[in-house]
Amino acid sequence: MNFYFIFIISALIVEFILARITGYLNITSLSPELPKEFKNSYDESKYQNSQHYARTNEKFDIVSGTFDFLFIMCVILFGLFNVLDVFVRSIGFQSETINGLLFFGIFMIFQDIISTPFSLYRHFVIEERFGFNKMTIKTFIIDKIKGLFLMILIGIPLLGIILYFFESFGDIAWFYAWAIVSAFILVLQPLFTTFIAPLFNTFTPLEEGELKDSINSYSKKVQFPISRIDIMDGSKRSSHSNAYFSGIGKRKRIALYDTLVEKQSAQEILAIVAHEVGHYKKRHIQKGIVLSIISSGFMFFMLSVFMKNPQLFDVFSMEKLSV
Repeated sequence: MNFYFIFIISALIVEFILARITGYLNITSLSPELPKEFKNSYDESKYQNSQHYARTNEKFDIVSGTFDFLFIMCVILFGLFNVLDVFVRSIGFQSETINGLLFFGIFMIFQDIISTPFSLYRHFVIEERFGFNKMTIKTFIIDKIKGLFLMILIGIPLLGIILYFFESFGDIAWFYAWAIVSAFILVLQPLFTTFIAPLFNTFTPLEEGELKDSINSYSKKVQFPISRIDIMDGSKRSSHSNAYFSGIGKRKRIALYDTLVEKQSAQEILAIVAHEVGHYKKRHIQKGIVLSIISSGFMFFMLSVFMKNPQLFDVFSMEKLSV
């Protein structure tokens, strides 16, 4: 028996079982009874509804997670990666880079198609049932198109460069791939703030008043540099409330969902901003960037070690060894 086959299938099964166990534990730990500590400060019916919402989402995650597990198992066991690879090569391109882009592109589009019904159900059934959904079918479709646009504009060039490195530079290719991905990770924060986020939402500067004054005063007190405080039109998709900060250096932006500003007082919003400042003070973004760079380097190195191993390709019934 192929060792790699046993290892990969076992890893997938163990991950699936652990995810289902944690899901079951989450469901069984939920109780509709409001904790006594909150009897005088929180509405009991709202609490029960939130528990029901959490339970419904967890059950849905079990169903969708089971589908994803069965899907990838079928892809591996029935050699569907090889079927796709043979099809891509039959088109006639001699470049491994182009073939790789076609392979990943077709697979991702197919994966998106079969996952779309789950996404539709989550937004237009679960979120709608609990009164959170504000998204229309039109917005859902436009978001899909914008996501495809970003994949073409950013994803294809990045993946193409990585495939080219592995096709052309032999044993040292992993280092070049790591370098380009690390550079992308470093520019992702400013790229998200200035280009990606505005593509999906409208950001309006927070008007002068109590809220802006309290946030500015607090940021100066705790030495949190802010270049912008914006209101984001989160209500066009959901009535959920949130806030986040983005950017590095002195170009940090605080984004407040419009639903948050509508529902909460200035002091309550300030408490939420303080939570976001906590991420900054604990250097969570910087730590996340460093960990991402380290893990991507490890991934590319391990890929270079195993990518020419025939036994590994046998797991996926691949006829040709390819990037």
